[in-house]
Parts: sequence; structure tokens; C-alpha cells
Amino acid sequence: MNIREESLARVASGAGFDVLVIGGGVNGVAVLRELALNGVSALLIDRADFCKGATSASSRMAHGGLRYLENREFKLVAESARERNLLLKYAPHFTLPLEVVVPLSHYLRGLAGSILRFLGLSSRSGPLSTAGLKGALYLYEFLGRVDKVLPSHRTALRRASFPKALSSRYRAVISYFDARIRNPEALVMEMIEDALQASENVACLNHVDWKQDGNGVAISDRVSGQTVHLRPKLVVNAAGAWVDQVNGVLGLNTGYIRPVKGAHVLLRHDELQKRMDGRAFYFDDGTGRMVICYPLDHTILLGTTEIQVDSPDDDTVAASETKYLTGALSSLFDDIDVTERNIVAVTTGIRPLQAGGGASVNRANRDHLIAEDRLGSGQPLLSLVGGKWTTFRAFGEQASDRIFQLLSVKRRVDTRRRQYRGAAGMGPGGRGRQELVSRLCSGLSLAPTRASDLVFRYGAVAQEVATFCNASADTPIASLPDFTERELRWLIEKRAAVFLDDLLLRRTQIVLDGRCTEAVVRDFGLHLAKVRGLDAAWAEKEIARCLAMPTVLPQGAARAETLEVRHG
Repeated sequence: MNIREESLARVASGAGFDVLVIGGGVNGVAVLRELALNGVSALLIDRADFCKGATSASSRMAHGGLRYLENREFKLVAESARERNLLLKYAPHFTLPLEVVVPLSHYLRGLAGSILRFLGLSSRSGPLSTAGLKGALYLYEFLGRVDKVLPSHRTALRRASFPKALSSRYRAVISYFDARIRNPEALVMEMIEDALQASENVACLNHVDWKQDGNGVAISDRVSGQTVHLRPKLVVNAAGAWVDQVNGVLGLNTGYIRPVKGAHVLLRHDELQKRMDGRAFYFDDGTGRMVICYPLDHTILLGTTEIQVDSPDDDTVAASETKYLTGALSSLFDDIDVTERNIVAVTTGIRPLQAGGGASVNRANRDHLIAEDRLGSGQPLLSLVGGKWTTFRAFGEQASDRIFQLLSVKRRVDTRRRQYRGAAGMGPGGRGRQELVSRLCSGLSLAPTRASDLVFRYGAVAQEVATFCNASADTPIASLPDFTERELRWLIEKRAAVFLDDLLLRRTQIVLDGRCTEAVVRDFGLHLAKVRGLDAAWAEKEIARCLAMPTVLPQGAARAETLEVRHG
């Protein structure tokens, strides 16, 4: 199914949609899937690309929110841990267990401060104690007992049991387990495809313009020029950090969002990658603030900063932020130094936290809520406030349940144990993956390396991709031969990659893998123009635009006075 082509046809049919979802991040897409599976007609639109914004600038983890315990957000932690467990079970092609190593400098020092913060009597940061963390982990694992799939935590008090050359200031190490989402953008695309296949009465469009028009909304597709006037029965504002701005366009003055900017850097450091051995390290930066780093497939993700900003459009990263992160990481091991020269990519996103929570960003409420208003024309408007990657399904479920109440619809499908498209046959242990690789090799005559690459990137959807690639003569991309022209065509046509940064940043992982070069940008840009039937002038303009984006090619930019990072 071609997402844009099919969606445009459904919009053009004139059938109309009961629900309009504004925002194509993970929360908006989760709502769309819930509505589609339960027979409610809905259109999702986004001014930019799917997953653009905080959805693709996260820590790429599925975690229960251990640090939220200090704010006494027990309900959120229990929900997050449960959803993490469900992702491990029903999206194992992209969700993998992650051991988190926490080195500690004190057995008891800092415990009193943790207790005061837990009781709401202090907002001052302070060191994390071994005793305090062990107590928190017992509670954390108790709250995550539903559908439990991960081992319990363990403690090491002897340096012989510590990771090699861990800084001499550490006196204990505690390890616990969470999970990482290897390709969250692809998981969002799977949910879009699931929604479109489940119901002919839903559509999903990126790169559209929209405005309030009388009692409805006028929507114009920026690519085809197709326009439609929609008067939905209900509107869902899932615009993330832009919730209040969208509400302003709809005629409401709201102040639901507290925009907090978070930056991550991606590093290439072979010795550090080897030392981490697949584990995350969650450590105190020396001031009481925690930093996390963990190895992705080819790079190391390090984050995050948290800075209160005035505007959700603030997408710059100051040199002081990257210097702070690399400096903190350099203190982790006695024999490994990390500098800004190791940075191969930078991401930043605005967390759409709930407004309020006091002066300290660390004390801001991390839970999500559904704010309900009425448009001037009378339709209900639901604003999705807060939320994070791990809880997207639960948030979408809760929003949809309220929609069902307002529309007098009865839920008929529960997504809690619904397998994601790419997870079919991809159970734990890797056996399913190897069986699919073997089938692709035997059935489609793929080389083992090519088959493995496709299964790694797409899970069970690799069967569809491989079949598409085999339908006609295929050629490797010169600058990145493990990708082929037919595979890029599949991403462009089937998964709605309209512009070059869609392809580089959100349909593939090549930037996060540190494998993006000027030659790759040029090859991908020329092929995108060819598939879309656009001329060389368009291709050159698009290539130049992406070459100027620090998120695509950040070499040297991290050492500039200010690094401007844009999502598109």
C-alpha cells in the first residue's frame, strides 16, 4: 500500500471523516490506529513529515521511568513499565532488552536528599546513593511486575566485578534492565500501515497545509495541490510541543505546554563502544544530574540536556551543551577520553511537558493528560499534553476511549496485545529472524548478507521489501551499496518519503549510524527526484538544503559557537 497515494484517494472520495488528528508524531499515529481498528473514520495530517520533532529526537528507549519515582509519579512508572514489557513482547523486531549500569560513589550519602525530594520537601539535586537506588529499584521492579520479561537488578561492591577501568571514584555498581527501541520511526510507519489496512475510512497525510475555515478546516496537500474542506465531529490536537500554537489557529488561547529542550549527541568511539559491551551507563555528572549513554548499532547515543525554552521552534544546540555531555562522559572511565571530535550527529527535540511544576525542569510533571475544550463551532477538541515514547500506546488508547464516549462508539479491538506488523514470527532469541533470512535466500535468491540487512531494518516487513526489490532489475546505491535503488523506491512510494530529509533522517538509520556522507546525500537526492519525476534543478536544490543541515552532516559543526539543529 502506498500511504500517500491511497490516503489522497480516500480524501478525494468525499466520504468525509468524523475525527481530524493534527500531528503525525507517535501519539497522533497511536490514536489513528486505535480509531481505525475500532471503525471510526479519521484523517491524520501533519504540516511536516511523520515523526518529525520529539518523536525522532528521543533517547530511543522503552523505559519505566525510574527517575520519575522521586516525583512520586507511581501511576506513570507502572504504566511505562507495563508498556515497555508489552513492546518487548509484541515488537521484538525493534525492541531489545538493555542492561543499564549505574556506577555509584556513595553507599549512604545522598539518601536523605533523595527521601526529601521523594516527600516533596526539597527540589535540590544531590548525589545518588547505593542504598537509595536499591530501594528505588525494588519499587521499580514491583511496579513493572505486569507482563514481566526482564531480569531483576544486581549489585556489585567489589572493584573486581566492576567494568574495566571504571573511574576510581565509584564504590558500587548496580545493574538493572530496561529496553531500547532500535528503529522507532519504522515502528510509527508500521502503525500507519496497520491503520490504513484495518479501515478504508482512515487516511494519513504528511506535508499538508491547513487552516480554520468557517465551521471546519481547509486542508491542502503541498505535493499534489489537492484541497478539501473537512468538518469533523471532533478534533484531536497531537502536535506535541506545538499544541498551544495549533489551538491558537483553531481559535483557542491555551497554555498547556511547558517546552523543554533536550539534546543528544551520537559518537563514534571504538574503544568506548567495546568497553560498553552492549550496556547502557547511567551515571552522575558530578553535580547530582544523571547522564545516560548506550551503544546503538554503530554509534553511541549520549544525553540528555534539559533546558527550559520559550518557543517550541527553538531547535539550536549551544556548544556548551555538547561540551557538557562529552565532558561528563570523559569522567566515566579512567582511561577513555571523549571529545567533540567524536561527535558524528546531533539531535534535539522539544519535550511537550505539562505546564507548571515549579522552577526546576527536573521537577516537571512527566505524565500525560488529555485536555478537553470546545471549538467555536461546537466540536470537541482534545489536546494531547505530555506523553513519551514508551507510553504512546496507552496514551492513544486513553484518548480513543474518550473519543468513543463522545461519538457513542463501543470499543471492539484492544491493542494491548496486538502484534506489530514487523514482529510476525520475530520472537525472542533470534530464531525467527534467521528463519526469515533463510526463506529470503531460498525463495527470492537473495545473498545472505542482503537478506540479513533487510530483516535487520524491517523485521517481517522485509518479505514485502524484498519482493518489491525483486520485481524488477535492481542496482546498489554507489555510495552505500547495502541499499539499492528499488529499496529506496519502496521507502519513497510506500512509506511517503517526499523530501530528502524524510529519507535520510526518518526512513533510514544511516545518519544515526554515522554513515551519511556528501556522496550519500547526493545519490539519495538524485534517486528521490527520479522516483518522484522531478527535474535535476529540484534535486540539486534539495541536496544543497540537506547538505546544510547539521542533523544530516554535522562535521565540525559541534565545535562552532552555536550548533543549529533542524528537523527538516
